[in-house]
Amino acid sequence: MPPDAPHSLIAAAPVSFHYNFTGDDPSRYRNELTFQDDAREAQTNGPVNLTCRLIICKSSGRMSYAHPVQLYHQANGGLTEVASFFTSFTFAIQNSSCRGDGMAFFLAGFPSKVPYQSAGANLGLISDGNTNAPASDQFIPWFWANIDIGNEYGVDEERQDHIAIDINSVKNSVNKTILPNNLTLDGKMTADISFDGSARMLVASLRLLDHPSISAPPIQVSAKLEGLVTSPTLPPQVAVGFSASTGFCQELGQILSWSFNSTLPLIDKDRESRTLMIDGGLIAGVVVLALAAWLSLLCWMHANTRKSLRRGTGGARRFEYRDLATATDHFSVNYKVGRGSFGVVYKGHLKLLGREVVVKKVPKEVGDDHKGFFAEVSTISEAKHKNLVKFFGWCCRGHNRNILHLMCGCCWRKKNEELFLVYEFVSNGNLKDQLLKEPMLLSWPMRYKIAKDIGSAPLYLHHECNPFIVHRDIKPDNILLDGNFNAKLADFGLSRIANPDNVTQKTMAAGTNWFMDPQYRKHGNLKLNRSSDVYSFGIVLLEIACTAKMMWEQIWSLYAGGGDVVEAADAWLASNGGFDRRQMERVIVLGLWCLALEIGHRPSILQAMDLLEREAPMPDLVNSSVASQDHMNVVANHPDLV
Repeated sequence: MPPDAPHSLIAAAPVSFHYNFTGDDPSRYRNELTFQDDAREAQTNGPVNLTCRLIICKSSGRMSYAHPVQLYHQANGGLTEVASFFTSFTFAIQNSSCRGDGMAFFLAGFPSKVPYQSAGANLGLISDGNTNAPASDQFIPWFWANIDIGNEYGVDEERQDHIAIDINSVKNSVNKTILPNNLTLDGKMTADISFDGSARMLVASLRLLDHPSISAPPIQVSAKLEGLVTSPTLPPQVAVGFSASTGFCQELGQILSWSFNSTLPLIDKDRESRTLMIDGGLIAGVVVLALAAWLSLLCWMHANTRKSLRRGTGGARRFEYRDLATATDHFSVNYKVGRGSFGVVYKGHLKLLGREVVVKKVPKEVGDDHKGFFAEVSTISEAKHKNLVKFFGWCCRGHNRNILHLMCGCCWRKKNEELFLVYEFVSNGNLKDQLLKEPMLLSWPMRYKIAKDIGSAPLYLHHECNPFIVHRDIKPDNILLDGNFNAKLADFGLSRIANPDNVTQKTMAAGTNWFMDPQYRKHGNLKLNRSSDVYSFGIVLLEIACTAKMMWEQIWSLYAGGGDVVEAADAWLASNGGFDRRQMERVIVLGLWCLALEIGHRPSILQAMDLLEREAPMPDLVNSSVASQDHMNVVANHPDLV
């Protein structure tokens, strides 16, 4: 098991097995595995073949564990526990000159069966002509390789090798990672798949063992599968295994080894029923004795919850759910305007304020305290600046005073609370869309003003708020433009307020990879520092000045080589009104300065604004050997730039 496997899976594995098909005696697992269609049991010191090369076309096969695996446990009509599991398998795909369709690791109803006419791109999981699996054989393929997506995107498009997560369909992925053009899914590979039952998070990674020259991290894909058990796609007990198929090409899919560990043991339903009958009388007596104390406790909790809600939001205005529902036509898809890092965003007209607003619907969080939600409410309600999106208030649906909600207080809050944030509507969308818009509207004077507006926001958060606030997700998507193209920083879902009494306060890496401080990606857990916002600000400055013309390492090479960095400017500007060369040079050089790998070599936001607004002396990043080497290391330590 790899070192990054969940601790719970290492500590206990009530369902656990491991097979090495190229080294074990086949008789050891003969009664533990089921083979269907073209799949064949391994011979001595040989792999399991899922497909057959002797068949010219339409070959499919399935190997699965012969016993059911407990995915979740239900008692008295409610969900009590969801399994976490980890599986690792080494496999091989051997292609002829014409490549086949691939293979999948799947969960399905137990016992599993291969549907009729399910070869080719259906991967042995869905009958030919169907889009989704029938209710009697719902499945979740969580890894597959080499699928012919011509059936999915059009027969004229090229095949794209990928790994994907899907539910009940091989055509509509929940999430997908496409391999780089120089890689193909053939030869020997190892896949690791982990599922966190508490967070409903699945992570799958793939290592290409026949490509030793590749030093990049494993190829990964992940998804949150909340509906897996809340609206059960699968029964409590499932089959786990592998399925592969070919279409009109020959391809041999082989399993070389397989291990599987789960935290939830198989439940004997008859024994469970007998135990419940015996325990029922004892429980009934305990319930009667505890009822009075329970009601008293709930009343106390209810009163304190209302007080804590008010304290946690810094006195911000609370809206009623019915008013937000009316403003957004009950959160209709027609009113949806986007998705931020912390929720889905809707536009609407709020009669109470007499103006258009945006309402952010915050996703349900793991845990009971909604700490992330109240962190954003507290942060943005205290921070008021012309270059920050104006915050109007919040809403918590499901927190009521009636006796039914009081009686069911704990469970009701966990399952039925919905959280909302209300902001001003900013009419010109976000900076990312404006920079990519055709025809372009942002002239250089507008861009230079936007750059200064953006810098003013972290200047306020870093040096005028006490304690200071680190935004942690500055990027063009979170920079909104009003009717006069004034820039406003939005989306405080990842913000953190520094604790002045704790100088060693640390924070986990957060934000968007491209704009995230490399030090956070490298160490994962660092002292909360303003310079992480400065790094993101530098990336945004180069986006404003150069858009997609050059990568950042090319701009640095141009600067370090004594060239004219203005050559990196967006070509559209030169042919549509031009730009101020002095201003352009300042923006590009400042952007490079902010990208220094070491925190101590970056400017503060105060120094950055002095350069933009008060024409402070330009830094010499080349003649400082430390700074020069520091910038040379940016590319090597920034995975998105290599």
